[in-house]
Amino acid sequence: MKTPWLGMRTIKTAIVVFISYVVSSFMHDELSFALIYASVIAVETSVVSGVKTGYNRILGTAVGGFIGFIMTFVPLYGGLTLALGVVVTIVVGNLLDIKKATAIAITLVVIIILGSKGQSPAVYALQRTVDTLIGILIATGVNLLIYPPDQMKRVRESFYEFRDTALKVLGDEIEYQIEDGLMLLTNDLETLKSNFDSLDSEISLFKKYDEQEFEYYKEMVEVCERILIYAEALSLSEPGVRMTQDNHGRLIKILQRDIIHSGFVTPSESTRDDLIYNYNLAKLIAAMEKVMRKKVFQNRID
Repeated sequence: MKTPWLGMRTIKTAIVVFISYVVSSFMHDELSFALIYASVIAVETSVVSGVKTGYNRILGTAVGGFIGFIMTFVPLYGGLTLALGVVVTIVVGNLLDIKKATAIAITLVVIIILGSKGQSPAVYALQRTVDTLIGILIATGVNLLIYPPDQMKRVRESFYEFRDTALKVLGDEIEYQIEDGLMLLTNDLETLKSNFDSLDSEISLFKKYDEQEFEYYKEMVEVCERILIYAEALSLSEPGVRMTQDNHGRLIKILQRDIIHSGFVTPSESTRDDLIYNYNLAKLIAAMEKVMRKKVFQNRID
């Protein structure tokens, strides 16, 4: 279920907010912003990334709650107490290597020091931690039960995108020395790697993914990295380098377009620059041949 302006993540976020509102109204006299906010930020494109985001928030809330509670007993002027509390929180965050949770911890330290409407700091900190945990559990449950994200599909689509971009830009780079497309290729590779990392974090938790297909895309990510490396190496070649006829023929076949080139060279006639150029070109072609090769998984061809 997807439209240009309304995706499934948007719909699931609305569902999470509604459930959190109902739960919060039963738990407290006043609605808990912490519970609702925590549930919203835990709705991610990946179930695991959502849990990690929620974990960081719980960790930050716990650390911030403890430090904030301690700082309420420091007999200093309010501004100095705030400044000292922030410094202590940052130092603790660095020592515990929880930098992603530090900002959340600082926020809670400030809230506790400035006051919590007459509540004791300990009760307030504990309540915010519990609210955050419940919000994350709600978001995780919705993410799992309602149209859970298909990470394999994302990897598949981003792989196709990289492959299509490579077919478009490599010919222009080799024939016309146009290097602008390398940035597009770099961006597509980063997207592919990010999506694969999300799949990798879920593959051991969910049995719905095909292990063979996972291993295939794991290999393809490495091949795509090599394609970019060799493409960048070709862009550094000296002007006037010559291509071998063998590379030229393979290049036309893989890119499915004519590549105008004059002055072919044989290995025995090659200069040092020619040899380097054709070595990188041959490696690039071999990598492209791999990503263009069709693969069958459970009655589907990739």
